[in-house]
Amino acid sequence: MSDRPSRKGCRACLAVAVLAIVAAAALYGPVIRDFWNEGILQTYLFPQRKRAYAGDSVANLKAQHTALMLYHESEGQFPEASGWMDAIENRLRTADMDREEALKKLRRPDLHDQPQAYGYAMNDAASAKYKEDVPEPAKTPLTFETPDTARNAHGPASSGLRGGNAISIEGGLLKL
Repeated sequence: MSDRPSRKGCRACLAVAVLAIVAAAALYGPVIRDFWNEGILQTYLFPQRKRAYAGDSVANLKAQHTALMLYHESEGQFPEASGWMDAIENRLRTADMDREEALKKLRRPDLHDQPQAYGYAMNDAASAKYKEDVPEPAKTPLTFETPDTARNAHGPASSGLRGGNAISIEGGLLKL
């Protein structure tokens, strides 16, 4: 007699294995799909290195401008000045950056030792307006450095930090 198992036994083992895989997929498939959709499995299977953000104030103003323009594109106008940071904070993050790192773009780097200090303001002249409705968009500041350190600070550009930076509605760098 041969030591090889019969073909009938191999087919039965294969059928049991296939049945076990199908049963596991039926039981755990939805859970695995949910983990995949939430990004949990990607984190473990395909880990990405998140980068730290270390921009200066000019880089922050440019990032704010980009986020405000993305908001403008999707909503048809700039946000209300009284809640501009809240409106754009989810538009500051890039795929390779943690949320906390992206939020650094809303804080002036020289205020890093003050946990609740921001140091940027939005110009009231652009509040809830379409960019074409603002006169002289190349010369009109959109966001600017300010001595006001409150979140969602806003006001006229004349209240900005003397000698500080601003970014125009068209994206050009301005001095206050």
